[in-house]
Formats: sequence, structure tokens, C-alpha cells
Amino acid sequence: MLRPLHIALLLAVVAVLGGCDRYLAREVRIDATHAKVYATAGADVTFRVINRGDRPLRFDGAELRLIYEGGEVLRAMLRDTVAAAPRRESEVRTRWRLRIPDRAALYAVGRKLQRAETQGMTVALALRVCVDGRMKKYDRRMPLSDFLNTFGLRPEIY
Repeated sequence: MLRPLHIALLLAVVAVLGGCDRYLAREVRIDATHAKVYATAGADVTFRVINRGDRPLRFDGAELRLIYEGGEVLRAMLRDTVAAAPRRESEVRTRWRLRIPDRAALYAVGRKLQRAETQGMTVALALRVCVDGRMKKYDRRMPLSDFLNTFGLRPEIY
């Protein structure tokens, strides 16, 4: 039931990353090309990465959480380090581990989304990106309704 939401949350990594840093926003373009979710265990997401800059990029970690009424409902964690060479376009396959601490809460969230109710739901994202050997950490938190509006998504389709 929440498979599209899993994918949408993983794709948020791409969109939030672009707005975090001027260099990344100017020199790097990342588009998701394929996603496959393995039930509740994990997901593989393939990205097309265009690094026009002269600096290599390395994503050392990413974690995305869906929070409902203060409790974590879903967590997606990047399993491996991902690298993008400078001045190249490449397909990058990422592997994500999904963690669902409370299946009943996830079911309740799914029912609320079917009714387009997003009150009390938050998306939290943490990224570690290495550019030119320097580690940059990003933390963002936003209401799910803002996240959905940003990407032009409607909650009831999930």
C-alpha cells in the first residue's frame, strides 16, 4: 500500500540535496530513473548523476524518516557509500534499507494518506556529502504536507 510513498521519500533525498549547497545546486543534477521496493526490507533506487563540476562527490550516508505524532513510522537508510566522478554523467545504483518500527502505525498512516490527511506527519532527512575531501552534513525536517506540495504529489494516491 505504501510502496509509492517509500519511493517518494527516497526521491526526496535528491530534491533536498539540490537545495542544500550552492555548488551542488549549480554543478550537479540528480534524477531518479528506476526504483524497486522489496516489500518492507529495502529498496534499490537508480539515479542518473550529472556532475558538471571538477570535484568528485561522495555520499557517505543518508537517512530519511517519516514521523507521525512524534513517533517514527518508517526509516530509509542508504546502505553503501555512493560516488560520482567529476565531469561525468553516470547511472548510480543505490541500495536502501527500510525499517518499520511499528507496522500498526504505518498501516494507520497509510489509511490517513488515502483520506488525504497529513496532520501530525513529518519528514526528516539527514545527509553526509563529501565534496573536495570536506564532509558536509545536512539536516532537514518538514511537515509531510509541505513535502508533498513541494514535489506536486497528492497524499490520497498512496
